[in-house]
Amino acid sequence: MMWFNRIPAMLVMLLCLAIMPTANAVWQPKEEIESLDELLKLVKQGRIEQSRENKQREQRFLAEKSKQEGMLNDTVSERKKLERRSELLETTYAENKEQLDELTRRLDKRMGSLKELFIQLQSDTAEASNLLQQSITSVEFPSRNLEMEDLADRLGGSRSLPNINNIEQLWYQMQREMVESGKIKHLNLEVITTDGEPVQADVVRLGSFNLLSGNRYLQFIPETGKIIDLNRQPPRYMLSYVEDYTQSSEGFNAVAIDPTQGTLLNMLLDAPDFADRVEQGGFIGYVIIVVGIIGTILALERIMYLIVVTRKVSDQIRLKETRRDNPLGRIILTYEQHKSLPLESLELKLGEAILRERGPLEKHLAIIKIVAVVAPLLGLLGTVTGMINTFQTITLFGTGDPKLMAGGISQALVTTVLGLSVAIPVVFFHALASTRSKAVISILEEQSTGLVAEKAEQEHS
Repeated sequence: MMWFNRIPAMLVMLLCLAIMPTANAVWQPKEEIESLDELLKLVKQGRIEQSRENKQREQRFLAEKSKQEGMLNDTVSERKKLERRSELLETTYAENKEQLDELTRRLDKRMGSLKELFIQLQSDTAEASNLLQQSITSVEFPSRNLEMEDLADRLGGSRSLPNINNIEQLWYQMQREMVESGKIKHLNLEVITTDGEPVQADVVRLGSFNLLSGNRYLQFIPETGKIIDLNRQPPRYMLSYVEDYTQSSEGFNAVAIDPTQGTLLNMLLDAPDFADRVEQGGFIGYVIIVVGIIGTILALERIMYLIVVTRKVSDQIRLKETRRDNPLGRIILTYEQHKSLPLESLELKLGEAILRERGPLEKHLAIIKIVAVVAPLLGLLGTVTGMINTFQTITLFGTGDPKLMAGGISQALVTTVLGLSVAIPVVFFHALASTRSKAVISILEEQSTGLVAEKAEQEHS
């Protein structure tokens, strides 16, 4: 019974499979199926429609078969025609190649020993073209390089012999370059500033060596033919010479020139200055500088204070009048106030007064000493961290490119130099201030002992 109940569902699935392959026949029932007979009728009808469509497809395929065969025959004919043309072209190429080889042999025979001469002329022309392109005199003659390139192309690609005018063109350009390399000219040219803005400026061309404008050096870019303002200029003393030179109208003035046409100037500009060195030291380098500044300020303040105090103490020793603006004067006043006390009590009072004066005299000396000790230790810390960075770079990228390791090595060396540069003067300042302080304290103790001795003599007598 269960199998019999599944028959309607199976019939519905068969009907769907019979209708789905047909693309044009879409069956939409107008009412629900009420019996199995009606379902079988509909399935039979769908099969009949599918068979009719298959026959139509076969008829269309047979009708187009002859057309496809015709296209295939046309293609085969076209291929044969192209093969015959290819064979003809190959034959023509071989004949032309033989004729070209014969003409080349005849040309070489006619040129004879002049062939090597013209090859050398072509090489010299190419070299001269490159030389003229790199020269700063091209700012005044921008089109001469194109003339030399045309001459080189004509010598290299032409089958005709160059005439005397072509050879004289090379001679003329080289002669003009030699003449212009010894001239100094003022030119009104376009200069690209550091902001990227083009401006018209008075440019002084020093032969074939340098370009100047105002108080600055300029750079010529051969690839673009542009003149740009250097982002970084030489030291200030060199720029002062440039300003005096460009503004003078007569007489002789000193100015620095680069005989290598920019090589030495670029090397000078690439050399790091003090700010670049400090930046290479990184965070530890800045810490060392801050610590050094603090230590130097404190040391200089102590030295100036002790110099003034020493002078006032010396004046107090020479004068009979007692003043309160110096440590010795205050100790003498303490003695005068308590000289009626017994000798032991007076000695204690004077010792207490010396202790009060010792504090201001030895103020900040401990901090200065700490700075002198800490600065080289910070430099050593920067050395260690720089070497760690170097080894990490080697681990990641290897040792193929030394520039990758330059950052860590620079930090290691710069921090060491900064630490020593701070420690050496601070140690000197600390020694000077400590010596001054001990000298003043020694004078105070000596004078105090003298007062006590004087008091003891008075009581003994």
